[in-house]
Amino acid sequence: MGALKGRPDSVMPQSLARRNLIHLVFSTKNRESVLTESVRGPLCEYASGVLRDLDSPAIAMNAWRDHVHILFTLSKNHPLAQVVMELKRATSK
Repeated sequence: MGALKGRPDSVMPQSLARRNLIHLVFSTKNRESVLTESVRGPLCEYASGVLRDLDSPAIAMNAWRDHVHILFTLSKNHPLAQVVMELKRATSK
């Protein structure tokens, strides 16, 4: 790999993201309408706590009968796959 203009080969430029916002949508098994109105609020509160524990705070969240929308800031300490896996595992109980 050649040097960038004005930079020696041993110096690599850095790419730093300030924030990665993730819009995650996941559904219930077989898109069954199991998220009743009485379940949605507590589910969103619980999911917010899970995300907070993963250093990925929720910005907005809403649940419907068969799916959930979540907007959150992805942690720099946890890969996206791990955050999604932990969130889905925790909220499926």
